[in-house]
Amino acid sequence: MAKQYIKLNNNDENLSLGNLFRIIKELAKNRVSALQSELFCIMFSVDSVNDTTVNNYCVGCRSIGADYKQIFINKEKRYRKNEEEFTDIILNILNILDGVIHNLNSNKIEFINNSDSGFELAKKLYNLAKNDRQVPQDVKNNIYHLLDEKKIYNCLVEELIFIVLYKKQPLYEEELKREVLENVLNDTSISSVSLQEYLSLKLREGINFDYSMKKLADNGNAYASYELGCDEYYGNVAGKPRYSKALEYLLKAAEESHASANYMVGNIYIRGLVGNRSKEELEKGYKYLVRALDLGNIAAANLIGNMYYEGIYPLDRDIVKAKEYYEKASDANYVFALNNLGKIEEQEGNIEKAYSYYERSADLGESWACNKMGEAYRIGLLELDMNKAFSYYNKALEANHRVLRYYAYYNLAKYFYLNGYELIPADYDKALEYFKIAADNDVLEASVELFYLYANEYIKKKDQFNYDKIMHYKKKIESHRNYNRNLKDEIETKLNELKNRKEISIKSIDDLIM
Repeated sequence: MAKQYIKLNNNDENLSLGNLFRIIKELAKNRVSALQSELFCIMFSVDSVNDTTVNNYCVGCRSIGADYKQIFINKEKRYRKNEEEFTDIILNILNILDGVIHNLNSNKIEFINNSDSGFELAKKLYNLAKNDRQVPQDVKNNIYHLLDEKKIYNCLVEELIFIVLYKKQPLYEEELKREVLENVLNDTSISSVSLQEYLSLKLREGINFDYSMKKLADNGNAYASYELGCDEYYGNVAGKPRYSKALEYLLKAAEESHASANYMVGNIYIRGLVGNRSKEELEKGYKYLVRALDLGNIAAANLIGNMYYEGIYPLDRDIVKAKEYYEKASDANYVFALNNLGKIEEQEGNIEKAYSYYERSADLGESWACNKMGEAYRIGLLELDMNKAFSYYNKALEANHRVLRYYAYYNLAKYFYLNGYELIPADYDKALEYFKIAADNDVLEASVELFYLYANEYIKKKDQFNYDKIMHYKKKIESHRNYNRNLKDEIETKLNELKNRKEISIKSIDDLIM
């Protein structure tokens, strides 16, 4: 049976020559000028090339020829000594993107760094790199930092060098599957048979799934043990978390060097979910986190950063060390580490830098950061842009319920749906719905808002329904941990206003006033 190769010019998982040419054509002002053969000649500084040869390279069914690779090997060597080596290639690519000829004799790198089309190309190639399993993490990190620092020229050079010299092609489906399995099992004691058993169960098992998963775990399957441990941790089995039971399963997986299991065990001990956070247990938790990090679990870096930030035994409080670990996690786009770095910068008064971290986290879909960015645009901290605020608030709602920032519901209800804003029409029912969702998830401001809304409705209708709602949200406000004297006075003022209205006569209105 013939090998099935993966096409490298029509997907978002490969930083390849084919995808490079495809993206250039998509971005080009004049797509007719973005011919594969022309782009190839520009990249390799040749006068002509056979169209079929280029097409084979781009589709990915043939490896880029050794002669062409040698051209790039020589150019890379010269680039390490003279930064301007690739300027002509990249300027010619910009000519195609912009549809104009850029004749420059000097300041070429500066021009490229300020090019919007160059930035867009570099960013799209970085997105491919993020998804490409063959791109080493240090290369991904380097490309990201160059992009973040607006060193567009250097970023594009590093991307081109990887595409030509280090991207493996042709890439065959069965080889990729084997490579993925090898990467998953790297540095673990887990056998390929265990992974095969687990995947077979996940993909094929039906009604006896739970029984079969437990049986796999009892037989020492690390993946099954980890999954059952997570189910117990999040309360998916008994309807509530059973941390001791979770720990039993997770320890089995951790013993087989399952990276995430080691992290989860460390997390349980550090947070005191099992035990009483004794020094012995905290030290044990820390050791599991170090092991998890060594095995490649990036969440462990963030939690170790938290330990340094808070001074949790056996670590002393050390903000510099905390930031080092947060940076390590943020390099892998771990959103909670980005948030933590943002909070530190914000506390230190570095607002612009803080929000650069929040924006990265928000762009990765983290709910708290999305709400934070929404607030910044709503109040004009970055710039006043209610459309961006609306967009970020809505994006915050897309997160998993365990990490969803319910303040976003409150903000959308309060500042958009209650009274409307420009092209966003007022929608009282939706505002009410969103306030209720926020109030039911511990947002005190939403309960206060509902208290006032129902009080105003009661003034109009003087009915039992709205009276009951006033009572409900009054009690909800009073039971909130942030209830205080000022809020008490504010609520009582509104209730006395209702009481003093002659047209309202419900005897039990006094029961609402403390």
